[in-house]
Amino acid sequence: MANPWLLREPATGVRSRIFCLPVSGLGATTFRRWPGRIDGIEICPVQLTGRENRMREPSYTDMGAFAADAASALEPYLDRPYSFFGHCLGGRLGYALTVELMSRDVEPPQRLTVSSCLAPHEGAGFGPYRPEMNDAEYGDELRRGCRSRQEPEPYPEIVAMAVKVLRADVELSCGFVPPGPVGGPLAITTVGWTKDPDVRPEEMALWDQYGERRAVVLDGDEFSFMSGPEPLFRVLAEDLAAHR
Repeated sequence: MANPWLLREPATGVRSRIFCLPVSGLGATTFRRWPGRIDGIEICPVQLTGRENRMREPSYTDMGAFAADAASALEPYLDRPYSFFGHCLGGRLGYALTVELMSRDVEPPQRLTVSSCLAPHEGAGFGPYRPEMNDAEYGDELRRGCRSRQEPEPYPEIVAMAVKVLRADVELSCGFVPPGPVGGPLAITTVGWTKDPDVRPEEMALWDQYGERRAVVLDGDEFSFMSGPEPLFRVLAEDLAAHR
C-alpha cells in the first residue's frame, strides 16, 4: 500500500534523500517544479493531510500530533543520509519532526535547511496570514500570491477550500512555541532571500542557538524557492555532500 505521506515511493538505489515540507495552505505539489533528483540526491516532497490527494483527512492543528504521525510514516525511509527542507511553515514542521525523531533515538537529519523561517521559540509572527484575519482577507492574500507567482487566479470554490486549510495551518504554526532548543545540537542551514518582505535574512540569526549554522542569502523573494532555483539546489547538495 502506498505511503500517503509521499507522492511516490522513494527509490532504493539513491545515496541520500531530501524530504521537502510544504508551506501554509499548499501541499506536496509546492515542489512540482523541482527535479526528482539533485546531484544523485532524491527529492521527496512530503504530503500533509487536508490538502490535494489527502483533502478528505482532517488538517493538523497540533504540532505534536503532526510530528508523531509524520515520524512514524517517514522513519522507514531514513535508512541513509537525509535532510529536511522547509520554507516558512515548512521550516517549523521540519524542526518539530526532527525533535520527535531525536526523542525516539532515531538518527536526526544530516542537515535541517530552513528558508525564511524564524527560530522556533520566536513564535510564528511572520508571513502574510494572521489568526485575526477574516475569510475575505485570507482569500485576497491567497489571490495576491497567485498573481505574484504568475499563476491563474483560482475559482471561488477553490479559494474557499484553500482558506480552510490556511486557517488550520496558521493554528498549527501559532500554537507551536517551544521554549528553546530541545535535544542535542543540530546542523542547520538558514536560507534568506533578498526580496522577501516577511523575513529578512538577518532575522534568522537566533537559529545559532540550535546548533552549528550555515547562513546563506540568495537573490529572490518569498516565492522564489518554488521555481527550483539552481543556487538553492547547490546549497542543498553541498550540505548533504559534506556528510558522505
